[in-house]
Amino acid sequence: MSATALDIGPLISWVVALAALLSFGTSIWNIMGSGSRQNAAKIVALEMRIALTERVTQHHTDQIDQMPGKDMMHRMELSLSELHGQLGRLDERLKPVAAIAERMQELMIEQAQARK
Repeated sequence: MSATALDIGPLISWVVALAALLSFGTSIWNIMGSGSRQNAAKIVALEMRIALTERVTQHHTDQIDQMPGKDMMHRMELSLSELHGQLGRLDERLKPVAAIAERMQELMIEQAQARK
């Protein structure tokens, strides 16, 4: 049997061509994918801003919910009006007491002067 030499020249040509094609494909893939990676980073940043905005909005909503409403403000106005009326009546009732205290003070001053 005679030894035949394998001719791998065409195989090397195909391997080099496939390597070049694979390298070209990888370059195209990276060029096409770089925009999506940038967009993914922007989307993550926007999602964080949205989450922060939602927390702030929820905080303000909670504060607004704790504020008195129209009906409660009306009840407060009625209560203040009633309190104002009661204070007016109390003032009228205290006027005679104030007059008595004033007369007692005058009497005590007169008695003190008479003793001298």
